[in-house]
Amino acid sequence: MATGFLEGLIDALILGYTAAQYNNYLAIGGTALVIVDYLRTFPDEVRLMWPGKLNAPKVLFFALRYYTFVHVAFASLSLRTGASPEACKIASDRTGISTAVIISASELILLVRVYAFTGRTRPMLIFLSVLFVVIIVATGVLLHNFLRSVQYTTLPIPNLPCIPFTINGTLSGSVFATLLAEGVVVMAIMIYSAFRKHRGARSGLLTLFYRDGVVYFICLSLLASANIFVSFTAPRGYQFLLIQPEAVIHSILSTRMLLHLRAWSKGDSEHSMGGVIRMVPMGLTPYDPLFEPAPSTIRFEERTLDITSKVTSST
Repeated sequence: MATGFLEGLIDALILGYTAAQYNNYLAIGGTALVIVDYLRTFPDEVRLMWPGKLNAPKVLFFALRYYTFVHVAFASLSLRTGASPEACKIASDRTGISTAVIISASELILLVRVYAFTGRTRPMLIFLSVLFVVIIVATGVLLHNFLRSVQYTTLPIPNLPCIPFTINGTLSGSVFATLLAEGVVVMAIMIYSAFRKHRGARSGLLTLFYRDGVVYFICLSLLASANIFVSFTAPRGYQFLLIQPEAVIHSILSTRMLLHLRAWSKGDSEHSMGGVIRMVPMGLTPYDPLFEPAPSTIRFEERTLDITSKVTSST
């Protein structure tokens, strides 16, 4: 019996160590992705975001873009080996809360874009605000219970990475299922608005909204679905596998969407970030589609009144 227990313990340690290694590899890959994206888009940030007044989109942009570096630093602290169970628990909770901040800020940017796309009506503002609050509360409760389920214990072998002793994958899967459901609702609103209000319109701005929205939805739906699958089916320890990649990709896509919109509003002939040719409809002036009202397309015909001949004839 002692031999069977020892074999089971060794197998569990090997499984947990392997899962921790894969988690660490993807976390490092996410950090590298953030750095590469930052270096790639920093010239666009300086050119498009630094000038002008500080408004709500800029605050969201800078807060999310630079907090992402804080987040990957938190995630990197979880990679150390030989930590005590208490230190592992603190690092896990800190990274989990930071991940929630990243995803919440990214979702807020997404909802602001949808609000602008649908015409910035009061009913839509109320609906999106309620949706955001519901999602934040639901995911917050699920995340709190998930982090409580993650526990660590003293391992018989020193200098191992943090390996969770207990973890509830159902709760983490429920978090990503909630985010996926929100993405479906938001995409449905975009499609409905496109056919109801923008059907037949030819605009570079609408093309930009469609392209970025579809890319955002596809990428994050795939990642959320993968996280749901891993959370419900993978062995213990693998539940963290795709959480960090999803968090950093959330951040990157959200900030890039704001850069694309700012590039359009600045009248760039081409987006340097993605090589997308900008198409401005004839008669329209580029503007900031998030917080500036669209310029009027009404044009008045100019006429010159010749009163000289009338005055001469009357005299």
